[in-house]
Amino acid sequence: MDGLIDELTPEMIPQGIYRDIVEKIGVANFIKLAELVGGATIYIPKAESFLRPARDLRIKQEFNGYNHAELAKRYNLSERWIRAICGEGHAEGQISLFDLDYSQEENTEEIKESATA
Repeated sequence: MDGLIDELTPEMIPQGIYRDIVEKIGVANFIKLAELVGGATIYIPKAESFLRPARDLRIKQEFNGYNHAELAKRYNLSERWIRAICGEGHAEGQISLFDLDYSQEENTEEIKESATA
């Protein structure tokens, strides 16, 4: 059957979805697809479903802890969705006020007092 694939042209494929697929992926790849799933009913999700993990990773890489609105606009998503992907804030390595060592704060106060004296 390999020789027949070389002779098959896109015009020989019936008009409609099959011809559209052949025009996008080529005759040889279409035959491979037919050999793989031919005769089965399959559901192929939208491309965005497959691209979503890569998009989300890029959003996380571009996130700086404060740019929810900018990323939402750039990727045509809501700020709420950006927050679901990245969290509420706190870029990697960013410390929280709750992470402060209060023993150091006391030392800072002592330094301030001695500087004003």
